[in-house]
Amino acid sequence: MNLVSAIFRFALKLVLIAAAAVFALSLIFVALLSLVWVLLKALLTGRKPAFVTTFQRFNQARQQFKRGGFGAAGPSGVGGFGHSASAADVVDVQAHEVRNDQALPYAPNADRH
Repeated sequence: MNLVSAIFRFALKLVLIAAAAVFALSLIFVALLSLVWVLLKALLTGRKPAFVTTFQRFNQARQQFKRGGFGAAGPSGVGGFGHSASAADVVDVQAHEVRNDQALPYAPNADRH
């Protein structure tokens, strides 16, 4: 009885190892097939794959942060978020409420409960 259970356990281990190997190889095969498909599509259409352009954008953003942020003088030389306006660009205005009573769902003097 002990010999039969040992043989059964050994056979079960072999089957599980074989199933795991088939599963892993099928995942690798699907990944390689997908990569080939993306590269062939890129060659036929002449457009870079999305993951390539995404990594390029991340690299560009990383380089801009190394240079001092998005407001630093980059390729265009125009400031972005870090752009500091000169004194001539600043305009003082009087703040006031802008109302359009016609757009309100209630009349201006109506009870608003």
